[in-house]
Amino acid sequence: MAWDVKKDFDWGILGCGWLGTAWGLQCTSRENRVWGSARRPEALASLEQVGIHPVPFSSDGDEAQALPECQTILIALPPSAGAEAFQRAAKLAEACEWTVLISSTSVYPGDDGEYRESDATRRISPHSGMCLLDLEHLFNPETTSILRAGGLFGPSRHPGQFLRGRPLARPTDPVNMVHLTDVLRAIAHVSRTRLAGASNLVAPVLTSREAFYTAAGAVTVNPPSPARAGGRRVLSDRIVASGFSFQHPDPARVAADMSRSAE
Repeated sequence: MAWDVKKDFDWGILGCGWLGTAWGLQCTSRENRVWGSARRPEALASLEQVGIHPVPFSSDGDEAQALPECQTILIALPPSAGAEAFQRAAKLAEACEWTVLISSTSVYPGDDGEYRESDATRRISPHSGMCLLDLEHLFNPETTSILRAGGLFGPSRHPGQFLRGRPLARPTDPVNMVHLTDVLRAIAHVSRTRLAGASNLVAPVLTSREAFYTAAGAVTVNPPSPARAGGRRVLSDRIVASGFSFQHPDPARVAADMSRSAE
């Protein structure tokens, strides 16, 4: 398979996992020219089959490795890719007009409280073992949109899989989740409006963890408890104020729809 690095693309995607590939498919559906990276040969072949120009990218590769030029780049690497991969991604992003970086609400403390973008702290994520704020700071704040997404769910990622048979902890706490559709809509929005800096991306309707997972069919509580005052809640006020609207603002409602369609 030959890699033509001289072509000019509308979008580049570093990290074509579940989210990155979904964005690539949306780009191709709009006739945007897009390349996407993966590590395994079979993953590269799958990208080519769906119209995404495949490009190999490894976390420990040569920093001088050439990738196709693109106007806008989506960084959808998992934090587990490591600091070196993100350092290389930041270097590659310097040649692009705009960068969209997928981050996480793990930048906020686990304590009760309402969290806005300015509340981010340097802490090790309990999920990835990385300091996500340090990774964010690798990118130019003037030409980068950072989306701090809540827990992702959607097609092929049913909410119930997060529990994996474990008991539901802190059932009356707010759930901080976001549907894939809204992440894709947010990528389009921030890249179009050039919304620089960090924006939280969490479904805005206050919903308890118990209500969300009950609606998803993962637990059985009748009736589920409402979200308690307090708890840990991440607010998406900034991106909403910029003109963005959620297609799925109520996480319990969309979880219920997913559960019914799976029956």
